[in-house]
Formats: sequence, structure tokens, C-alpha cells
Amino acid sequence: MAESDEREQNNLSRVDHVILVLSGKGGVGKSTVTRQIALGLVEEGKKVGILDIDLCGPSIPHMFSLTGRDVHQGTDGWIPVYVDDTQSLCVMSIGFLLNNKDEAVVWRGPKKNAMIKQFLSDVVWGQLDYLIIDTPPGRIPIDPLLVHDVDKGCNDSIIIDGIETDP
Repeated sequence: MAESDEREQNNLSRVDHVILVLSGKGGVGKSTVTRQIALGLVEEGKKVGILDIDLCGPSIPHMFSLTGRDVHQGTDGWIPVYVDDTQSLCVMSIGFLLNNKDEAVVWRGPKKNAMIKQFLSDVVWGQLDYLIIDTPPGRIPIDPLLVHDVDKGCNDSIIIDGIETDP
């Protein structure tokens, strides 16, 4: 087993459930749904992490007023940013790694997938009841990669697909 695969399994092994929020269309509220699910679970006393893998338009840091916060590197990997002092909700996003909030990441294919894989393997979530993954719009090739990697690393996964809003 490759080192990053082993690290990924270790980092996800303490996550009880993964919720993957996705849709083929942009602007339908995936990030809003992610936020609301997370807040609802925290309100019920659950420990929750959010992984924002919308590399071209990360909105989760802004939605939680975390813009400008820094991610720290620990001995075992990246430490996610906690929303408040209770440490019930933590977030990891490419948005924390950019120099400014208007900076764009225009990666395609292998480079984008490598960054997503690095988030899955290198973020030290600790013990979580739920990890919610907020995805970018579109399907190929992200969904097969994510479903495979998440399923092999965590205890249980839920996929929320086809979010659609109609004004």
C-alpha cells in the first residue's frame, strides 16, 4: 500500500460517517446545504468536519467567517481550522491556502485530483462523527475518485446527489 493511501486510511478511519454533497450543476446551493447539515449536526452534539474541495470557487471559509485564517502543519499533516472554541466544527479548504480570497485556482484533471487526494490523506481530522465533503459542480473525474477513496477509508458514507433549486 502506498504511503499516502495508508495515511489517508488512517486519517479517515476515525471518521464515523462521510456525507458527500454533489451536483452536476453550479450555483444550486451545495455549499449552503453543506453548511446547514453541519450546523444541524453540531446542534445535536456531533463533532463535524467540512472538506471544501471546490478548488476553483471555495466558499465555505467565507460562509463561516473564516476568511484569512491559516492552516497549520502538524507532525501528521494539516490541522483543519476550527469554527469556534468548542472544537465541534472544523473546516479545511483550498481557500485557506490562497494568498487572497479573489485568487483563482485553475487546475484540471490530474493536478486537481492530486490536490483532492492530498486533502483526503493529509488533513488530520481526529475523531469525527461526520465529515461533510462540499464538491465543485460537475462529475467527471472527481466523483469516482472520491467515492472510491472515501469508501475505503471511513466507516460509512452517504451521498447527497442532484441538489436542485428553483426560484
